[in-house]
Amino acid sequence: MEGKHYINGIGIITPQKTFANEESLDDVTSYHGNVLRCITPDFKSFINPTQLRRLSRMLRIGLTSSILCLKDAGAKMPDSIITATGYGFLEETEKFLREILDRGEKQLTPTFFMQGTYNALAGLVALSLKCTGYNSTYVSRGFAFENALNDGLMQITENPSSTVLIGAYDEAAGVQYKTGLRHGHYKSEAIDSLQLFETGTSGTIQGEGAAFFFMTGTRVANTWCEVMDLRTEFKPTYEELSDALHSFLSKNQMRLSEIDLLVSGVSGDVERDQMLLKLRKTSLRNIAEIRFKHLCGEYCTAISFAMWLGSTIFKKQVIADAIKVAGEKYPSKIETILILNHYLGRNWSFVLLRR
Repeated sequence: MEGKHYINGIGIITPQKTFANEESLDDVTSYHGNVLRCITPDFKSFINPTQLRRLSRMLRIGLTSSILCLKDAGAKMPDSIITATGYGFLEETEKFLREILDRGEKQLTPTFFMQGTYNALAGLVALSLKCTGYNSTYVSRGFAFENALNDGLMQITENPSSTVLIGAYDEAAGVQYKTGLRHGHYKSEAIDSLQLFETGTSGTIQGEGAAFFFMTGTRVANTWCEVMDLRTEFKPTYEELSDALHSFLSKNQMRLSEIDLLVSGVSGDVERDQMLLKLRKTSLRNIAEIRFKHLCGEYCTAISFAMWLGSTIFKKQVIADAIKVAGEKYPSKIETILILNHYLGRNWSFVLLRR
């Protein structure tokens, strides 16, 4: 990706206390029952009470994340708004479909339909800001955030002075959990989320979250980090994944020895993690590793949590104990981070960050 692309603001709400960027991960929250749901701030501090009572839970979370992001960036209006989601607002969609059945398609409440559409959050943010610029939503399952990020990076490459608000959201809906459980996506036994990587069984845990990143082509005093490039691979073999890693780094004129930290998207699924763990033991064996899905769970846009995590590490130059891997030796100074994530062993992503 040509040009420079900087993250100048972040707002994120997850199953951990991440909504205040000053907070660290020293005090983490554990979950039982295999479903992780967001810890939210007082919405009344960010959203007008009249508007607040009309919004669904996930719209409140998403809108507040965007407000936190703009506040962190010291900005009032982006040129573009791009959001990403794997499945959208499933709870509102479920309510709408149930109402169709219960009422025989008569006298339906329009709110459930309007708040169940994929672009509801992007539209809500634009209306709240009165932003009439480019507005788009990517709904591409495990590549949703990557596609949105790629769109934003291309816009900044074309016009480095433009500002782009890139967001991601997915919710831990009950209907999705039941379906995923039948397909073996989630563990059948209840576990402690903080023990996710010690289970040795198939399946992972369900998570959710909303994250927004304010990006532009100019570095400022409060810049978090630079997004150098990204690459995606769909259902690769191990050889294809390994080749993609080396090709990705070569394209960006980087050597493996120059990567200070690996943010690994292992999900605690003994079957679907195999290729990532094998790559870790071979090509990536000399790079210090951290993990994050025991804190946020697995969802289509969980890589946005990893990008926030990498950005935070750059700014604070501190790695919390909760994300460390036993036996690893971590560098005292971190300048370059590689994020390697997968969603259900199908969607594989590389993101390269630089301080």
